[in-house]
Amino acid sequence: MIIKILGIVDAIIGLMFWLFGVFHLEFLSGLFIIMGLYLIVKGVVFIAGLSFASVLDIVSGFLIIATASINMPLLVILVVSLFLIQKGIFSLLS
Repeated sequence: MIIKILGIVDAIIGLMFWLFGVFHLEFLSGLFIIMGLYLIVKGVVFIAGLSFASVLDIVSGFLIIATASINMPLLVILVVSLFLIQKGIFSLLS
């Protein structure tokens, strides 16, 4: 059950990050710092299982926080967003 909830949150973060990056919604930058911190904390908690996805969660969290203050290339935004969305969908299907 907890995996499905975390999957839903991952998919929502991925979708919101895509919207933020594509449409440059600057008023959401504070929210993205919180979302990035969530991904970093979640990645650190689950890295004990030596999961590569947890390492990618940590990297995604840092990229989301960095995007709140600097402009990232659209390709980086799309890759991170697609990773989070597909991870969320796979968590829901498992």
